[in-house]
Amino acid sequence: MRKLVILRGAMGCGKSSFIKEHNLERFTLSSDQIRLMFNSPQMNVYYSEEIPQYNNEKVWKLLYNILEERMKKGEFTVIDAVHAYNDESFTKYKKLAEKYRYRLYIIDFTDIPKEEIYKRNQNREKYKIVPIESINRVYKAFSKEKISSSFKVIRPENFDEIISNNPRNLDKYDKVHIIGDIHGCYSALKEYFEENPINENDAYIFLGDYFDRGIENFKTYNFLNELLNNENMIFLTGNHEDKLYKYACDDEFKMDYGIKNTIKEFENNSVKKSDIRSFIKRLSQIVYIKFGKNTYLITHGGVPYFPELPLDFYSSNSFIYGIDNYDVNIDKLYNDFMINEDNKIYQIHGHRNFYNIKYNEYKYSINLDGDIEHGGCLRVLTINKNEEIEYIEIKNKVYNQRLTEETGVYKLIESLNKNKYIFEKDLGNNIYSYNFSKQAFYNKIWDNMTTQARGLFIDIKNNKIIARSYNKFFNINERKETKLEILEKKLKFPVKFYLKYNGFLGILSVKDNKLFFASKSTDTGDYVEYFKSIFYNNYDDKQIEKIKEKIMRDDITIVFEVIDNVNDPHIIEYKEPKIILLDMIYNKVNYSKISYDDLQKFTIDNGIQAKELVYTANSFETFKTIYEKVTSKNYKLNDEYIEGFVIEDSDGFMAKIKTSYYNQWKYLRTKMEDAIKNNNYKSKSKDELECNFLKYLQTKYEDKDINIKSINLIDERKEFQNK
Repeated sequence: MRKLVILRGAMGCGKSSFIKEHNLERFTLSSDQIRLMFNSPQMNVYYSEEIPQYNNEKVWKLLYNILEERMKKGEFTVIDAVHAYNDESFTKYKKLAEKYRYRLYIIDFTDIPKEEIYKRNQNREKYKIVPIESINRVYKAFSKEKISSSFKVIRPENFDEIISNNPRNLDKYDKVHIIGDIHGCYSALKEYFEENPINENDAYIFLGDYFDRGIENFKTYNFLNELLNNENMIFLTGNHEDKLYKYACDDEFKMDYGIKNTIKEFENNSVKKSDIRSFIKRLSQIVYIKFGKNTYLITHGGVPYFPELPLDFYSSNSFIYGIDNYDVNIDKLYNDFMINEDNKIYQIHGHRNFYNIKYNEYKYSINLDGDIEHGGCLRVLTINKNEEIEYIEIKNKVYNQRLTEETGVYKLIESLNKNKYIFEKDLGNNIYSYNFSKQAFYNKIWDNMTTQARGLFIDIKNNKIIARSYNKFFNINERKETKLEILEKKLKFPVKFYLKYNGFLGILSVKDNKLFFASKSTDTGDYVEYFKSIFYNNYDDKQIEKIKEKIMRDDITIVFEVIDNVNDPHIIEYKEPKIILLDMIYNKVNYSKISYDDLQKFTIDNGIQAKELVYTANSFETFKTIYEKVTSKNYKLNDEYIEGFVIEDSDGFMAKIKTSYYNQWKYLRTKMEDAIKNNNYKSKSKDELECNFLKYLQTKYEDKDINIKSINLIDERKEFQNK
């Protein structure tokens, strides 16, 4: 981890053996191995073979390129070469180390007697044997060339001194204070230290992400810069400092809204790039400490388990950016791992808190990301030697709400793009739609992202949600959280039962002052055209203008149930096309919508049909009675068969109920399509309705070439029932 180890010694001095003995193969770049990638061993005039040397320029160019790629990620790296001359290679190492904040070490094999090297050389593999003159030449160079003080020179037997995996002991301090992500929120940080003045007998560890997203970045910089040199202060690098360092080094990086505002603040207050580089070079990657009876691994990003290899052998990016996607619950993974481990090591981190985990939710993994930049809290953990823990949250009152929403959308886009169970569709003009994949649906892979990716349309250039539908919700008893025994404990009453209509979702918003029509994944296609046609046939110009004003004023999406009994018949029969306004959903990252009372007021005032509230349950007993009633055989509402109900409790939890009639005919629709497609009308079922329905289909369609898309269940059911 940000350590570059240079092996220096003659051919045959034992460098390769040293690498094998210390299991360093996976971390090593070898000039000879790269030479063999360009050319296999070749014959020479000494009746032997040798590794070709004429590709040296290409060899070292490739080695430097690979090395720099590793150093960008903070990978621990060993260079296996003779390194006899203090030439371009050492200059290159120094420049790269300066740029990527590396420590430089030389493992020195040059004190091995030359005569011993002669013997070892003769025992090497044939193609590795070198002329004696070559050995003499490098030994002469060893005696003359001086090594820069930038490199710490150590003997091979002392290698473990630089790869120690022992925790740093902080027992000389009374307490250890660990400060979570700050994100340029100086006021909350200042408030904490005003209430808890700095004590020289205590240690302070800052977890990183000091800048970006907040609006007090310069004040935060000034405050922390004054503390950097204090002996009792340890500062970790966050991923936002890593990005800021790239800016300060004129490297390529992604200029998002957060760092853009930080840079502007710094420039307006004469903070130079050299100042930024100086600040970040003094930051650490991890802190591994023993304090009192316990041991703590403290990082910015958090890890899923305590690694087996020495911490130095892992890239610094692993600890700064964390492992896997941002929405992975790293705390649960680490906690579950530690429950099964004998050697208990506590983890403390910031960076990610996708599920709003409390600091004490898990025993072994403590999360100090309090979403401070969005009006959340600065989280601080204080530990004393008696294992007593004090946890403090300071509410952040100084933040930009508009920027907060943009930040949330940006993070949402990142998480959506990383999720392999979500597909995106480019609709043009920087608008993308996001939906869960078929694999997610059929394999029931539902998490915070896949449930949210449902009719979601985002302007990725401006980090703005253009339109959105419901988060996916499930049938009662379909999943663990919707089983009745769980709902008995979970539901917050009163619970509303809304009529569920049997059509498709129409999504309506406004983009560039024009109505934006969409189905679940696109703003074009047949279903969008069906939606538009019924919309304009149902509403007059005045109603449409009121709808548009409402969308723009409240920044909402209006979700409709579109019933098209001509072009898109389903299972429940309707006499004519119609459109029902279901909900008005705010175009924000966190799902929320307008209350049913406000929705009703708008629809009544403007003569628009809204979803119907049918039942209300004020207790679980009433809820269960209604549930049993609506799922009973042949249940009808106002003497008509329906699809079912959407239930919604007082906390906004939603679930679906399907009637027996709907479930039965949905199943029979599948049987009908399979029978016609495969020309097989046999059934092993003892259900009389199924058998009779398949016999009816057989008499009508057997051995006929039928386009299944031309068949609809409603027509077939009516004809079957009339017979």
